[in-house]
Amino acid sequence: MSAENHTYLITGANRGIGKSLLVTWLARPYSTVIAGLRDPSSDSSKALLNLPKGENSRILTVKIDSSSKTDAASALKILETTYHIDKLDTVVANAGIAKYYGSITSVTAAQVLEHVNVNAIGPLLLFQAVNQLLLKSTNPKFVVMGSAIGSIGAMEKRPAPMFAYGVSKAMVHYLVRKVHFENERITAFAIDPG
Repeated sequence: MSAENHTYLITGANRGIGKSLLVTWLARPYSTVIAGLRDPSSDSSKALLNLPKGENSRILTVKIDSSSKTDAASALKILETTYHIDKLDTVVANAGIAKYYGSITSVTAAQVLEHVNVNAIGPLLLFQAVNQLLLKSTNPKFVVMGSAIGSIGAMEKRPAPMFAYGVSKAMVHYLVRKVHFENERITAFAIDPG
């Protein structure tokens, strides 16, 4: 009897937390780990293909730039047609930005929109693209990288001048809660790494 293959998809998988998750999952047996990368042709992305793999495990790379309105849907078509991926067990929306530091009076609308597009709209489009394949899993999970900076209730404890980032993370926290409440079969939550 063979073990069931577990299929993971993680964005922002070529460095930091994303790469650590990828390395951990790829070392497990019977795992397919899909790295959603802004630039799969970069040296750091290509290096992922040489990471140690567990028994019967494999890594796939696809282009998912979280600032793109079409990459997530395009990547899913490639995964289904080229790689014959028929389910996703765990999806982690890890890619994000924190570029502009400033108070509400100094930040520009363009800076806020850039953060919102990557940190909130990116995970929204990713969820919409992966939803049907998640529902084919027996235990589907959708995870976003949140931040305590995006907590409205704990704002007094985190007075950092990060308005653009904080707004985008508050949005992604709301998004993942809606995913949880609107999809009873999908376990959905945010991780606030620190």
